[in-house]
Amino acid sequence: MSKTRYKNQKESNEAIAKAYIENDYTNSQNKLLLVSKANYGEKSSNVCYSSVDDKGMNFYEFNNNAERNSILIERYEWADFSSVTIDHSVTKSVFTFVGHGENRDITIEGKGKEVEQVIRNHSSMEVNVVKRPVWTKVLGYRSQTTWKMFMASTVYTLILLFILNALLPASTHNFITGLSLFLFLLSIIGFLVGLIKPKWVLPKFKVKTRKRILFSYLYLILSCLFIVGIFSDEESTSTPASTQISSSQNSVTVASKKDVADSSKQKVEKNDSDKAVKEEKRQKAEEQAAKQEAERKAQQAASQQATTSSSTSSSGNYKPFENDPSDDQQSNMSCSGQIKGNKNSKIYHVPGGAYYDRTQDNIVWFCSEADAQAAGYRESQR
Repeated sequence: MSKTRYKNQKESNEAIAKAYIENDYTNSQNKLLLVSKANYGEKSSNVCYSSVDDKGMNFYEFNNNAERNSILIERYEWADFSSVTIDHSVTKSVFTFVGHGENRDITIEGKGKEVEQVIRNHSSMEVNVVKRPVWTKVLGYRSQTTWKMFMASTVYTLILLFILNALLPASTHNFITGLSLFLFLLSIIGFLVGLIKPKWVLPKFKVKTRKRILFSYLYLILSCLFIVGIFSDEESTSTPASTQISSSQNSVTVASKKDVADSSKQKVEKNDSDKAVKEEKRQKAEEQAAKQEAERKAQQAASQQATTSSSTSSSGNYKPFENDPSDDQQSNMSCSGQIKGNKNSKIYHVPGGAYYDRTQDNIVWFCSEADAQAAGYRESQR
């Protein structure tokens, strides 16, 4: 049977019962005030409805398959009771009537506060309403069943930890994780001790049993594990904002370089689609580079030879001299084919070398390589 059909049948049953009860009150001197579904305890296992009037309360047993759908099974007069204690919850209210005879517990579903108001207005009974703590109105705590409260507490704690994890700064996560590990160890010790002596680890509880130890310390242990799992996972997976920004920037840079490289590659492949043409260009470039290198070496050899001959024709005086930074290069030259040395690095450069023209400061001039080597200088590798 579908939920819709069940709901419709339930509503029709209530309507049938209400119609029968209203008809039953047609010839009654009592004024019908309301009809509500009720639990009549051991008196009847079937569905019951109560009719509340100005002088008392009737109870009807409902059976949709019987010839008479509703049967009156008992009536209570307000005058038969001296007091009533009412315990309201969200969906039902328990009325405990105290009288000269046996006390009676009746559960009214849905309309408990309305029945309370009728009793206050139409009877002389003393009405006592049980004051429930606010936490007993929370889902999972209404029945005050131990295992239900344990499950509700665990779920609410897990939700709260996720909220705190999002709100608290990352700098506090290490402290929270360390504290929870410490409390976890204490909870394990308290649990083991409590199984032997419950009163040692439950000082503020009136009821000190092993069952309370089990649920209380199991909740603490699970809470500590939740904290460690949530906060340590966030700590290991999260990175500082600066690192994330740097990583994202590096990713963008690498991506852009890759895009440029891919674009260049595509252009090269497009321009040099013929493989033979590309190979020919490469060979020509190598030949040209080799030719330039040979010319540079020939020029360097000629310069060294001229320097050697000039040094031989001179008096053999290879004493180096330093340039004056205020003079130009030509005024410091006293021989042809000059060797330029760096006073700080003790390296000399020949004309045509890679660093000959780049060496501008701390210059010591030599007329030949032999003079430079004799002064303790070594030749540049380039």
